[in-house]
This record gives sequence, C-alpha cells and structure tokens, in this order.
Amino acid sequence: MQVTYYDECKWVDKGEGISFDYVDGDGDVLAEVALRDGDAKLWTFQIKLPPRFQLEGCQVGGVVFSQIGAKRVAETILLNTIVTK
Repeated sequence: MQVTYYDECKWVDKGEGISFDYVDGDGDVLAEVALRDGDAKLWTFQIKLPPRFQLEGCQVGGVVFSQIGAKRVAETILLNTIVTK
C-alpha cells in the first residue's frame, strides 16, 4: 500500500475559484470541492476513498456553507483514512 503524506498534497483551483481538487504528489485527485449554489453560498465536497473506507460502496460527500468549511471537512476525513501527517 502506498503512503500519501499530508505535506505532499495541495488544493488546485480547476474552475476559476468555484471548483477545487485536492491532489497528492502524483497528481491523483483525492477530493473535490465545488460551489453548489452561489446565492445560498453552499459548497459540496466529495472524497474519493478506496472501497475499504466506503460505507456500502458509496463515496463520502456532503454540502456545507463555506468553501473553507468544505476543504477542512475533506482534509479531516482524508487525515483519518488515507493521508498521513
């Protein structure tokens, strides 16, 4: 199993400030954060976890009020599953 370290990962802006990917050192996407509703300021996040961390085969995702919140939730989930600090 390959180890992914936190300091090798970074957020990459892929949509002019409305969509971001969290990528590892190899360029693999670990999480996505995107603006869902600009009027309500709702942001979605989706974490791309291996099958052993999925619940009934579903990826982890959700909706939060801010971009920073979505990024923090995504990083927290990754730090507690496949990313090592």
